[in-house]
Amino acid sequence: MRMLDPILQSRPLQKLVFVVVQAWVSGASRLPPAEALRRLLRLEAELLERIDWLAIELDGGIHAKHRLIRYHDFFVGNVHAGERILDIGCGKGELAHDLATRGGARVTGIDFNPTVLEFARSRFRVDGLTFVQADALTWEPDHDYDVVVLSNVLEHIAPRVDLLRRLSEKTGASRVLIRVPSRERDWLVPLREELGLAHFSDPTHETEYTVEQLRRELADAGLEMVELEQRWGELWTVAEPAGASEAGVILGR
Repeated sequence: MRMLDPILQSRPLQKLVFVVVQAWVSGASRLPPAEALRRLLRLEAELLERIDWLAIELDGGIHAKHRLIRYHDFFVGNVHAGERILDIGCGKGELAHDLATRGGARVTGIDFNPTVLEFARSRFRVDGLTFVQADALTWEPDHDYDVVVLSNVLEHIAPRVDLLRRLSEKTGASRVLIRVPSRERDWLVPLREELGLAHFSDPTHETEYTVEQLRRELADAGLEMVELEQRWGELWTVAEPAGASEAGVILGR
């Protein structure tokens, strides 16, 4: 393969590839609009998947979005030094690490995937940060937590309300910090659905959210949305046990 690298990288070949792709796009565009759109949107999905993997390689195994959209700031800004944080579906540990180092919190990250946890344990070794392999649907915490974090997790879960209710009851957390993909992030989402194409941003998603759907699922789990941000095609929310705000007012907090 190395012998082919100079050929594959040559300008004439790159130009030829571009011309072939351009000709394919031009040909597809001459089809009836619905079929043309299906073909072009399938190509877009393939390209976006490749771009996603390359964005991970770009920053040495950590997706460039962590750096570029600075979404960790939302979570770090909603925790306090010394609090116990439970990061559900922590993945490779990027956010859990920031919660521990920038937020000064004591963080337990749990994930069922041993491969990502191996990366997390080797990459992020700091005091107050622990990683546990477990299934959030059955895992039993051995002490209370102040905050539960669910960053791009809920959309992968079928029994979402059950999970939210269970975590709230088992941890005694006063705040649940959530990040989920917005269903209303782009006009192409309903177009893909109309054309019979996959329209979720990830094929493993069980759902993607409107604000009302997220509010409803939280309410069904005994939680209420007290803060909401909608940026970068995602919804970020702070939720509390229902009635906690009113109780705080009564107690003078």
